Amino acid sequence: EGFKFAMLGLDGGRINIATCSVGTAQQALNEAKQYMTERKQFGRSLAQFQALQFKLADMATELVAARQMVRLAAAKLDAQHAEKSA
Repeated sequence: EGFKFAMLGLDGGRINIATCSVGTAQQALNEAKQYMTERKQFGRSLAQFQALQFKLADMATELVAARQMVRLAAAKLDAQHAEKSA
């Protein structure tokens, strides 16, 4: 029985760590966007370079996918706890 309870605690902890990681990635993306707007190169802001726009878009897409994955994992864990308490 103890192992089962320990695993339940670890599952929640893993989701917590993933949530913190997604938040950190969001902050990094926000700072990258701000930097790209402020930084000038060749007389233009970095945000005007298509290659960098694509890179930022890819990062944003990965972030949305990660956020949805964390939400799905949290929902499944909640459903699992609801089943056990019913």
